Amino acid sequence: MMKVMLIDDDVPMLEYEAHLLGALDLELRLVASASGSAQALEDFHATLPDLVIIDIGLPGMDGFELAEAFRITKPEVRLIFLTCYEDFQYSKRAFQLEADDYLIKDELSLEQLKGSLLKAMSRFRSREELLEHFSFRQTVERNKEVLLQSLLKQMLSPGTDAADTLSLSERLGISWKLPYFRQGFIHIDAASLIERYSYEDVRLIHFAANNIAMELSAEHKAITPILTPESGIYLIWNVSEPDASYQPLIEFMESVRAKVDHYLKVKAKGFYSEETVLLQHFDTVYKKLNECRDDRFYESNPDDGAVAAVGPRAAFRPMTERGWEKERHMLSLALEEGNAAWIDMAMNPWIQHIAAERLLPRLVKDICNDLVRQMVFESNGVAESRFFVLLEQAVHVDEAARLTKRELRNLWRQHTLTPVPAQGKDVRLQAIDRYLEEHVDRMITSVDMADHLHLNASYFSRYFKKLAGVNFTDYVNQFKMNMAIAMLCRQNETVENVAYALGFSDRAYFSKVFKKYSGKSPSEYKNQMNACGETAE
Repeated sequence: MMKVMLIDDDVPMLEYEAHLLGALDLELRLVASASGSAQALEDFHATLPDLVIIDIGLPGMDGFELAEAFRITKPEVRLIFLTCYEDFQYSKRAFQLEADDYLIKDELSLEQLKGSLLKAMSRFRSREELLEHFSFRQTVERNKEVLLQSLLKQMLSPGTDAADTLSLSERLGISWKLPYFRQGFIHIDAASLIERYSYEDVRLIHFAANNIAMELSAEHKAITPILTPESGIYLIWNVSEPDASYQPLIEFMESVRAKVDHYLKVKAKGFYSEETVLLQHFDTVYKKLNECRDDRFYESNPDDGAVAAVGPRAAFRPMTERGWEKERHMLSLALEEGNAAWIDMAMNPWIQHIAAERLLPRLVKDICNDLVRQMVFESNGVAESRFFVLLEQAVHVDEAARLTKRELRNLWRQHTLTPVPAQGKDVRLQAIDRYLEEHVDRMITSVDMADHLHLNASYFSRYFKKLAGVNFTDYVNQFKMNMAIAMLCRQNETVENVAYALGFSDRAYFSKVFKKYSGKSPSEYKNQMNACGETAE
C-alpha cells in the first residue's frame, strides 16, 4: 500500500483532498497532512511517503522548492502538483521535476484525482519492479549512513588491507580507481542551527545537510561524503596525482554550503587538508585534520574564507594568569537580581579578552562548560545535554560564545521568569508561547514570528487573529506584561531591570504598555504590592 502525504496552506482544501482520497477504493494510506513548509519538511522526513500531493503557492518555501528538497531525501517519490492558476511556467517546472500531474484546484474532481493517482501508482510500481532486481543495492541505501561510517572506520584502522577496503567501497557503489586521496569536512554551525531549530532537530538537520552533499556528489563521483558524529560531513576525494588542483573540492564545498543555507537556513563551513596520500596513509591525514579543526578559532570574521585549508598548526596560549571570578560573580548576580543584562556584561568583555590573548580553544570550551554548569547549580535548572556536545565541536569563538550565552539565558529564564500557564491553550498557541519565552529579551514582531514559522507575514497576521482572537502585537504585549507582573512581585526588583529583561530599551514606553494592559503603572503596582506586604506583617 502506497503512503500519501498532503500539503496545502488552505486547511479546508486539505480536508477536501483527504475526503476525496477516502472516497477512492485505491491501495493508498494517508500518513501526513501539513499546512506549512516547516511542518511539511519535518513530516516528510518522519513518514517518507511514496506520493505527495502538494500546493505550489505555499508561503516560505513554495511547492517546487519543497519537492526539490523531498527528492534529495527520497528520489523515487511521486509528485502531483495543485495550483489556483493555469500557468505555462508552472506546468513547465512541474514537468522538469518529473511530476505525475499538474492539476487546477477549482477543477479538481474525484475522477480527475483518481486518474492522476492511478498514473502515479503505476509509475511507482514500475520502479519498484525494476528495483527488485537490485535487492542488495536497496539494503545498502537503507543502511548507507552506517555502512559508510564502517568504511571510514576500516580506512582508519592500522594495518587494514587496501584491497579489502577497495572491495568494500565497490560493494557500496563507490569506485575509487585513482591512487591518491585527499580529505576535508563540512562543519554545520551549531549556533545558527539552534537559533532556528531546537536541540531535538540537530541530528535531522545534519542528516538533511548530508543528503544535500550526497546529491551533489552524484555529479562529482570522485568525492564521497560520510556523515560522522565527530566531524560533521567528512569528505574523501579520490585523485590521480599529488599535485592535482584543489578547485573541484573547494567548489563542491561551496555548493553544499550554499544549498544548506538556502534550504535549511543554517551556516556551514568547509575545511580541507592540503596533504595528498596513498590509501595506506589515510589515517595519518585524518588525525592531523581533526587536530587542526580549531586552528581558525579566532579568525577575524567567521563568514570570510568559508572554505579553508588547515595547517600548519596555529599558536595559542595554553594558560592565562587571570582567573574568571569576576565573570562568575556577574552570572550569580544575573540570578540574584533577576537581571539578564549581567550575562552579557559578564560574557562580552570576557570573549574579547580571550580573543585578544588567543587562549587555547580547548581551554575556552572548558571554561564555557564550567560557566554553564555553575548556572545549572545556582539556578537549580536543567541544561540541554546536546549543548555540551555541540560546544565541544565548535570551530570558532563566535560559535562557542553564542551557544554558551543562549544556554545561560535559557537557564536564567528557567529560574527567573514565570511563563503564562499553557493548560487548555491551543497547541499552536503553545508553540508560539515557547518561541516568545525563548526570545523574551527581544521585541518579537509578527514578521519575526511569520519568518520563524515559514509563513507569509500577511497570511500569518490574519491567521493569528482568527486563532487567538486578538492581533499579534496585543498578544505579545499581554504575554510580556504577565511576566512583568510576576517579576515585580519579587522584593527589591526594579522597574528598570524588568523592562530590560523583557526587551524594552525605554522605561517610559514599558510603563505605558504596562499601564495599558494592567490598569496601573509599574511603580503604582510595585508600591501596592509593597503596601500589602507591610500590612500582612
